[in-house]
Amino acid sequence: MDVSVIVCAHNEEQHLPSQLNALIEQECPGQWELIVVDNASTDKTALIAKRMAQRHPKLRVIQAEERKGKGYALAVGVRSADSDLIVFCDADDVVAPGWLAALVGGLASHDVVTGPHELDLLNPPWLADSRGRSIEEPLGSFFGIFPCIRGASWATHRRVWDAVGGVREDFSAGEDAEFSLRCWQSGVEIVGVPDAVVHYRYRDSPRALWRQGLAYGRSRPRIARILIDAGLTRPARFAGARSWMLLAISAPTLLTRRGRAQWMWIAGNRAGQLMGSVSERTFML
Repeated sequence: MDVSVIVCAHNEEQHLPSQLNALIEQECPGQWELIVVDNASTDKTALIAKRMAQRHPKLRVIQAEERKGKGYALAVGVRSADSDLIVFCDADDVVAPGWLAALVGGLASHDVVTGPHELDLLNPPWLADSRGRSIEEPLGSFFGIFPCIRGASWATHRRVWDAVGGVREDFSAGEDAEFSLRCWQSGVEIVGVPDAVVHYRYRDSPRALWRQGLAYGRSRPRIARILIDAGLTRPARFAGARSWMLLAISAPTLLTRRGRAQWMWIAGNRAGQLMGSVSERTFML
């Protein structure tokens, strides 16, 4: 096997079929496999994936039931993969035509590659426009300190995965930034591939936006603590001050769908960062 594509899924029965259909239609030089990692789902995620696997020999399903968490599920997937090239995407998005070939092509000359997250296909305008569009750039960044993979679209060589140490299995969010940090520390370059497009799906309910924002926010002080302990530049302590002001100013927009989506996302992120600041003993507003 030349390439393994790993899709981690937790309770994604609604969106998984669209992503798997898009993946099965991908073209890639050489032989490739598609691995769905069912991460302790309680819905029909595993059943749907197994039924599709009966029709598509390149697809197989494995279980990651010890605990919930993206880092853990990714690591289980890599341990089950049979290939030297490892590609990652998420279960609730839809990869664009040519996505896989673009990432594999990028690995021909680079150690780690990633791609842009397109927002308009899967999200209504009020939701797609509820936050900035930087996610549509091919390459991410952690506060301008080091380059980051896009967590729903990236790929690497197994030798790089092993050398860097893989993703942290105790990270349920922010595992992409933490892995990117270790790549940066090790001198491993991360390159953005513009043609490796994933149609990215935002959460659309206030509760889901809050919970996701909270998880993302809590992960940032963990990364900051790693930077501090390594004697490296950390994010500015008051970098989030503008977001707190925006929460106060935008309170009247809670009457609109776009306003609620934006407000809950920002509020979850800010609350998460404060919680993470306490647990990591490093202040991030």
